[in-house]
Amino acid sequence: MSDTVGFIHKLPHQLVDAFRATLEEVVRADVLLEVVDAADRHAAEHRLTIRTVLDELGAGHKPRVLVHNKIDVVDGPGGAPFVVPRGEPHAVAVSALTGEGLDRLRAEVAAVLAELWVEVDLAVPYTEGALLSRLRERGSVAFDYRDGDVRVHGRVAPSLAGELAEAARAWRRALKALQS
Repeated sequence: MSDTVGFIHKLPHQLVDAFRATLEEVVRADVLLEVVDAADRHAAEHRLTIRTVLDELGAGHKPRVLVHNKIDVVDGPGGAPFVVPRGEPHAVAVSALTGEGLDRLRAEVAAVLAELWVEVDLAVPYTEGALLSRLRERGSVAFDYRDGDVRVHGRVAPSLAGELAEAARAWRRALKALQS
């Protein structure tokens, strides 16, 4: 998790350039949290600025959760509580001050991350115990313990899927070498 510099409406381009190294961390992120001040009447303009900079960085396509913050100081029409505007697929309303909505934010981030997970169905040797342990902790997988290996099937983060695929390839090469 990384926190980048905030976006300021009509930020001078030279200042954006000065923070570019910090902002480039978003390119490596799995999910972006776009935090918007719900009490700011210029929030829509700020969102346009954010989209422009993210597009310039090559991160405009990244999955994101829109976080409307400061709902403790904003009322909706007729004094009703703040309601997330329609049309945002992953948007939540929170108050960093009071903690309201933070459970919903955690659930939304988890849901977006789960959408990124990939299906796996591979076999690896028992010697890959550390990888199997990480899969158990960080994935949604089942194990089928067989005579010579462990079949893993379920859903995991792409990075773990890559590690698992490499371990499975190495295992297949080792088996092939033994059969030769």
